[in-house]
Amino acid sequence: MSRILTATLTTGFLICLTVSICHGQAADEPGMKVGVATVDITPEGPVYMMGFSGRDKDPSTGVYKPIEASCIVFDNGTTRVGIMALDVCKTGVEQLEQVRAAAQAVGIPPQQMMLNCSHSHCGPRVLGRQNAEYMPIFEERIRGLLQAAAADLQPVTLDYTVGSSTMAVNRRQLDAEGKYVGMRPEPRKGTDPDVPVLRAVRPDGTVRAVLFGYACHPTTMGGHEIGPDFPGFARDWIEAAYPGAEAIFLQGCGGDIKPRYSLPNGTFGYVLIDAKQTVAEIGHELGRAVVTATCLPPPKLGTYLGGLSDTAGLPTTKKVEDTPEGGLFPTEVQVLRIGDVYIVGMNGEILVEYGLRIKRELPDMKMWVNGYSNRDLSYVANAAAFAEGGYEVTTGWTTAEAEDILVSKAIELTRRLAGE
Repeated sequence: MSRILTATLTTGFLICLTVSICHGQAADEPGMKVGVATVDITPEGPVYMMGFSGRDKDPSTGVYKPIEASCIVFDNGTTRVGIMALDVCKTGVEQLEQVRAAAQAVGIPPQQMMLNCSHSHCGPRVLGRQNAEYMPIFEERIRGLLQAAAADLQPVTLDYTVGSSTMAVNRRQLDAEGKYVGMRPEPRKGTDPDVPVLRAVRPDGTVRAVLFGYACHPTTMGGHEIGPDFPGFARDWIEAAYPGAEAIFLQGCGGDIKPRYSLPNGTFGYVLIDAKQTVAEIGHELGRAVVTATCLPPPKLGTYLGGLSDTAGLPTTKKVEDTPEGGLFPTEVQVLRIGDVYIVGMNGEILVEYGLRIKRELPDMKMWVNGYSNRDLSYVANAAAFAEGGYEVTTGWTTAEAEDILVSKAIELTRRLAGE
C-alpha cells in the first residue's frame, strides 16, 4: 500500500473504521457461507487491447497496474449462487460457456452464475483469438477461480446498503433542440449515483468480502499500458479499510457514462501514464463512497438464494451473427436473488436509463442493475437516445423497442424470484 493511501485512510476513516469494528456483526445465520477467490490475469508480455479505437493495431507496451479476476460463491446449504468479475472490456459466448460449465461442476446451475466485465479500456482483448498465446492462460485461470472459491466456503452474515457517488457524468452532449452533439460532459442528462454494497462478515466481525458496483465507463486512462482503471484503485481503498477482505467490482449500466475528468475546453481527456495519480484519485473517491456507506453496519440479509434467466428477442437493424436484419436476436436477461437483494445482469453496453427505470418501477425492492454481463452485445440504447441520435445509437444494432423489452423481462424475472 502506498504511503499516501495509508496516511489518507488513517486520517479519513479512523472514526468510521472504529465504529465498524465495534459494531461487527456475528454470523448468526449459520446456513450462509461464502467462498472468495481472486487471480492475477495480467498478461506477461505484449497483447492486443480492447476499448478505444485502434486497439487491435498496436500491442500493449507495459503494465501500469495488475488486472485481476475475482469470484464469489454464496452457499446456504441447499443452493449456490456465483458471480465472477473480470478486469476486461468484454467477453463472448465462449468464455461464458466455459465459466458456466465450471460453475455446474461445483453445483451452480447456469441461471445462478453471472459473469460481469468491468469494461476497462486498458485490458487485454479476450473476444476472438487475436491474443493466441494469452487466451489459454486467461481461460484456465478463470475456470480455476470457481473451484477455488467453492473450496473455501466459510460462515458469514451478509449485509447490504447503497452509498452514493458523483464521480461520473453523462457523456451524451445535446444541443438546444435536444439532439446529440458529441461525446462531451452533459450535466443536463442523468447518471446513476447509487453505489450498491454487499458485504460478507465473518463471525468475529471482520469483513471477508465486499461486492460493490457503479455505473461508469472505466475510461480515465489512455495509452497502451495494461491496467484496471478506476475500479482497481477503488478496490485498493476498500481492502485497505477492511484488512483481509476481497473487494469485487460490478459494472452497472454505464454505457453512456464516463468519469467526470475533462479538459479545460470541455472535452473528455485521458490520463497519460505519467499522470496516473488522477485515475487513482477517481478510484479512491469511489472506494470512499463504499466505506462511508458501511461506517455503521448495514441491515442484514437473509439466507435465501436463487436465480432466473430467460431470453428476450431484440429487433435488429442489421444482420447479427445468425440473426438476419429485422429479425429478433436472442439476448439473455438474468436476475440473481441474494437475501432480498435482486442483482440484474444484461448483455452488452446498457445505457444508464435502463437501470434507473428498473429501480423506478420497483421502488420497494432492492434492485442492483448491471450491464456488461455474461456476453458482449454492442451498445443497447434506450428509447430517448434514439430520438436524440448519436454514437451509442449508430454503433449499436438494436431499435428503440429494446428498452421496453429488456426492462419488462428484468421486472418479470424479479417478481418471479420474489414469489409474486
